[in-house]
Amino acid sequence: MTLPSLSSQPIDESSILREQVLSTDNHDGRHFNTNFILSDAEKILRLGMGTTEEVTVEKLNQVVELNNIYEQLSYHIRQVSIEIVSDLNAKTANQQHSTTIGVLRKLCWYSWEDKMVLMLAGFSIIYGEYILLDSRLCKGGSKLGGLAKKLESLTQNNLAETLPSYTQKVIVDCLSYVLELTKCVVELKPCPYYSPPPSVILALPMATYWIATTLINVSAACVCGAHFKVHQNELVELTALIFKTRATFSPELAKKKAEESFQILRHAWYHNSFSNRVELFRLIFNVKNDYEGIFERHNFLLGLNYWRNDQSVLLLITSGFDISNEQIDFLNWFFDNSSPYIIWIPIMSYNAAWTTEDEHHFEKVKERMYNLRLLNDPQKRLLPQFIRFVKKELFPKCKMRWGEDAILVSIDLKGRIVHLNVVHMILTWAPHYIQKNTIGVQRLYNIIPWVTKEVKEGTSGVNRVVPEIDEMINDFLSEIGGKINAWADLVDRRIRKVLAQSTPYHNDREKDLWQQETTWSLHLLAPKFESYQPIGELIIDWIQEEKYIFLYGGNDMKWVQEFTSKVREVGSKTQLNIELVYVGRNKKIRGIIDKKRMSHSPLHNSASVWWFWTRLRSMFLSRIHYLDVTNCPVKDYNNDEILQGLKKLLAYESTNTTIEGWALLSKGAKVIVCGHGTKMLRVMNEYQIWKENIAPKGFGQAFKDHHEMIFMNRHSCCTLEYPIKLDKIPENETCHECSRSMHKFLTFTCCHGHDVDSDKD
Repeated sequence: MTLPSLSSQPIDESSILREQVLSTDNHDGRHFNTNFILSDAEKILRLGMGTTEEVTVEKLNQVVELNNIYEQLSYHIRQVSIEIVSDLNAKTANQQHSTTIGVLRKLCWYSWEDKMVLMLAGFSIIYGEYILLDSRLCKGGSKLGGLAKKLESLTQNNLAETLPSYTQKVIVDCLSYVLELTKCVVELKPCPYYSPPPSVILALPMATYWIATTLINVSAACVCGAHFKVHQNELVELTALIFKTRATFSPELAKKKAEESFQILRHAWYHNSFSNRVELFRLIFNVKNDYEGIFERHNFLLGLNYWRNDQSVLLLITSGFDISNEQIDFLNWFFDNSSPYIIWIPIMSYNAAWTTEDEHHFEKVKERMYNLRLLNDPQKRLLPQFIRFVKKELFPKCKMRWGEDAILVSIDLKGRIVHLNVVHMILTWAPHYIQKNTIGVQRLYNIIPWVTKEVKEGTSGVNRVVPEIDEMINDFLSEIGGKINAWADLVDRRIRKVLAQSTPYHNDREKDLWQQETTWSLHLLAPKFESYQPIGELIIDWIQEEKYIFLYGGNDMKWVQEFTSKVREVGSKTQLNIELVYVGRNKKIRGIIDKKRMSHSPLHNSASVWWFWTRLRSMFLSRIHYLDVTNCPVKDYNNDEILQGLKKLLAYESTNTTIEGWALLSKGAKVIVCGHGTKMLRVMNEYQIWKENIAPKGFGQAFKDHHEMIFMNRHSCCTLEYPIKLDKIPENETCHECSRSMHKFLTFTCCHGHDVDSDKD
């Protein structure tokens, strides 16, 4: 006997054959644990294929046990085995085709992928009992029953001998591909985050057919042995066909696994129940174990295990190496003055290998980031699902487009995201202020005087009957006081324990900080935190002394000269020591002011200019976010004095503005008025008109009243810049100078490697 040639089959796969195969399907929705049965079938196949340990009597006993398990699971598996064994002597292609269709009909109630598993299970019984019949390993074949007796009869009738080694290899290769294809198809089953494409669904019926055909041919080759005169080319052709069929499914399985990895990471970031963030890092970084060094710190390599400590961690994620020197310097400063570690994660916009130029750029940026933790090989260490998560999930949630500004993601000790981007938060408030714990048990000591009063009033006159009542009251109050203190200590300890497991760089903390800021004042503009802003160090004493202070800026030297001169003149006439502070971004004007000592100019270099104005822009964006998350009504949103004050300043010092000057007047920390330079100068020039109001109202109120009376027929153009990444850019914006609706433009800006908020020439 010979195996029929595939090339001699009279069946047209593309039409008639496919229709016949489809006619066998009557899936009624039933299912079973495919992984369990597939796993047991694989164990038997691996034993016979020689891909596990050496086949021993103990292993053969396992085969018997597995076969017994099958009998308990489903009689359909046995039916498949019987169908195959009954027709092992089929001689023609049509006979084998009929056997294949017969097998499929017996499994008509199951899905195509389940049919594959059941057929493989049925074949594994044949294959397993074939192993048991091997005279070299098992004696006493008469003890076997069922299929084993049928197989024994077939092998004896066909004078079976040990298969030639080459045929054995062909069979092993063929079964390996069948097993891989079946496992691949099973893994492609639909799930909540994945549905197979039409191409895969359409390919399932014929894939099932060819697996059945292959298993039938392999069974015949095994049982009928050398006298079957196997045409080895037929098995080779079947192997090639199965391999080709698997190529249809393998790419989709790779896509599903990628999606699965992405969904696992996504769930971990937002809802994980990890015991520590190291478990999350395993989903982000490509490492062999927790001790493999992947983070650089002063020429030392650190592994994931390093992050089991209780320090806060911030992930600095950049598009490539797109981060300014000013930003890097700020982050180095921030690290020196705060508790969190910062890990820099550069993600390229393309997937190709780094060029020599990329490597050079990376090393150059690394040298400047001397305080940060750095990946030693970002392209190798970052897993694909994390890169996808950053681009498709993190940046959009930050209201940013990939390739724009860097983000600084805050995660807690369990690896959960607690703030998508803390950049604006850490620029607005100093680290020690953010990290300061304001949660605790307070004002409980006020209870004791109240209890004392109530107890004494309630026991008035009792001393005539109970002379020792005062002593009893004191003991009672002492006991209550002790219990209150013990309870307060217990609550405080629990608070400290919770805070030790959390991070202050949290969305809720940013919200708390804004709730403490109730007014637009110089405390916001020039924070009192030491070493945080040079302007704050300058004016902190003036604020305490309630001095009048003019913060001003602009791009017209003539206006600067006239305004500063007039302020000094009016200050002399009113005998007020009015302080002048230039905080504009114009480098040339700042240099002239310093040289001529026209006023204070604390922003001495591009770094301090960047810091001051970037901070105000971050404060502006953080305030917008706060008003959004607190569901601020539109009316209150438009009237929020902090937001409107920031809008005005940012419009005056916009990179595209043509304004000649601006000024803000405060008394101490209280902002009195902020206005366009022309109008503010006119108020000073018209001092004689409003000077009589200074005595009854004070200088600040008199200045403000006259400022509000002045009508300007003409204004310089004003510009208010919103980052395009902001998700709630207003459709309409009213000019703060003339109250007209502003025109809306889209502007592309390039600063040639310098930050937008650096010096203007």
